[in-house]
Amino acid sequence: MDQRYSTIIFVPHARAKFRKLKVSHRLLFSVVSIVTSSLCLSTFFSVQYFTSLSQTHELSKLRHENKELQTANEQFSKSVEALRGQLHTVEDRTRKLAIYAGISSLDDSAQGGAGGLRPQDLGNNPYRDDVDKMAFRSHRIESDLSVLEQKLVAQSQLLASTPSIAPVRGILTDGFGGRSDPFTGEPGTHNAVDISSAVGQAVRAPADGIVVKAEWANGYGNVIYLSHGYGFSTRYGHLSAYAAKPGQHVKRGDVIAYVGSTGRSTGPHLHYEVRLNNVPVNPLAYILNAF
Repeated sequence: MDQRYSTIIFVPHARAKFRKLKVSHRLLFSVVSIVTSSLCLSTFFSVQYFTSLSQTHELSKLRHENKELQTANEQFSKSVEALRGQLHTVEDRTRKLAIYAGISSLDDSAQGGAGGLRPQDLGNNPYRDDVDKMAFRSHRIESDLSVLEQKLVAQSQLLASTPSIAPVRGILTDGFGGRSDPFTGEPGTHNAVDISSAVGQAVRAPADGIVVKAEWANGYGNVIYLSHGYGFSTRYGHLSAYAAKPGQHVKRGDVIAYVGSTGRSTGPHLHYEVRLNNVPVNPLAYILNAF
């Protein structure tokens, strides 16, 4: 079989003899094929090796991230449970405060219910419903507390405006209601209580209010009128002197005048009236401390 050959000449150095190597084309092709195949295989296995290393690294990274996500998920679950417990405690305290404040409209059963499916684009997080419910409960508590605050502020203002302390220390000498006139002995009506005390004894405001009048009036002598709000007003008669003037705001316990015996009086005492919507009421029903 005719084969073609190629001659390879080796030149060791300038003065050395040439060396020739006769190689058939088939052998040369085979060698080239083997070398090429070896290079391809080496390249392929190298790529596979480094790819495998990269995948192993990515797999290790994913496992680490997955572990971190599991830990975070467990912590989030515990946080959700803790928040749920805290919300329950706050709701319970809010209901108790509402009862103390006289509010009954905070009962859950008094509120209508509503619901619906979650939009698909919000995903399928298993904790999303719990978070949404807690957010709803939080907003409801905020609303309830706002109502409760308004009620408590109103009650606080009402309490501050209610005459609840004795305006002066002394002895109760005449009560509220029917009595005989101290000068004529004729039957009549007494719209106040008389508290006997020394001249100059301090008269104090029984509640927050504003001085409406501080002037002389027939029968009353020197008299002070206070308006407290919420329909309450008070009057103080037979005073020896004033310690407050019209238009002045006073707080419960502030000195507004001094005991005397001016006007239609048989001796030093304080004529003390309490009116509700301008109708005289028994002051003793509002005084919480003794004389």
